[in-house]
Amino acid sequence: MLSEKGQESAPFELLIAIIVMTFVIVVGFNALETLNRETCEGKINKNLEDIKTAIESVVKNKSKTNVSYELPNCYSENESGLIIVERNDTVYCSNVCGGSLAQCTVLQFSSDDPSYTETKCLRISSATTFPDEYVTCPTDLLEPAEGYTAVDWKAIGDNLGFRTSIIPGQYTLIRQSNLFSQAPIICVYRRE
Repeated sequence: MLSEKGQESAPFELLIAIIVMTFVIVVGFNALETLNRETCEGKINKNLEDIKTAIESVVKNKSKTNVSYELPNCYSENESGLIIVERNDTVYCSNVCGGSLAQCTVLQFSSDDPSYTETKCLRISSATTFPDEYVTCPTDLLEPAEGYTAVDWKAIGDNLGFRTSIIPGQYTLIRQSNLFSQAPIICVYRRE
């Protein structure tokens, strides 16, 4: 009689064990997915911080710097974009940059898959230009000049579509001196 009671409870205990194990597996997979997403967002955040620092350094110090923009494999180039945007919105600029700014320039990454947006305030003059003209940005500034193409980062940001965003690659940023203008001119060269 005692063994019959044990045999009756065995299937119930097995069912409870299966339910608990299923719950543990589901929670584990969700934790791994969250960890992967957080790691990917951390890589993007670090990359944006590196680009932000490089731009601000070149504008302030009239120097030359190299920076890399790499898209982690969890984001697709077709569904993600990095742009430089100028905003004339006091509420937006105050929220992103702090203080009471009426105008600001931001570095913005957006992705539809997975849905994620990261914005960094660029502490640069809104008059800063990123020309792609070889007259303004000659390639003889680089050693060696072959393999570099001048690109206009700010014009790319005029359109919020992902297809016209800053593409991943190796870049060299150089501040050009212009006797006729106090506005910073940043020449951006993409390594081919």
